[in-house]
Amino acid sequence: MLFEASTAGRSARIEVREGQGGYRVAIGDKLLEFDLVKIGGHHLSVLVDGVSHDVTLEKTTRGFAILMRGDRFDIDLKDAVKDAVLGRTASPGPLKLTAPMPGKIVKVLVAPGEIVGAGHGVLVMEAMKMENELKTTRAGTVQEIRVQEGQAVEMGALLLVIG
Repeated sequence: MLFEASTAGRSARIEVREGQGGYRVAIGDKLLEFDLVKIGGHHLSVLVDGVSHDVTLEKTTRGFAILMRGDRFDIDLKDAVKDAVLGRTASPGPLKLTAPMPGKIVKVLVAPGEIVGAGHGVLVMEAMKMENELKTTRAGTVQEIRVQEGQAVEMGALLLVIG
């Protein structure tokens, strides 16, 4: 999964790939090995290149806030990347929501034929040991659901279609 993120006035391209027992994360030219364990709620134990960190992760309106060792880091995702992650499309026609990264479908929140509004939660997906609610970015009618609860999906897999 590819991100453009900024914090404290600096921007970086971040690429996350699932690896052997964890994740490989490239931040610019720097490659890191990550493993995550959800402790409870928004608290994580993160192992980065063999060093353990206790982290709290909070969703914000612009991205995420990471709390670590008493410091807060606000990470903003650039709009173009948010659009790709959330399945937004500039083209007319059906909205095709795709998996932002490899994971497992935990819950399907809608049914075919259901009318949804912009920002309506449609699926819950577990990825990187965290559950994320995927939301539609515009109003419409659920035309197709291509996944089932418990199904593993690859990054880019078509999850559902809203017309």
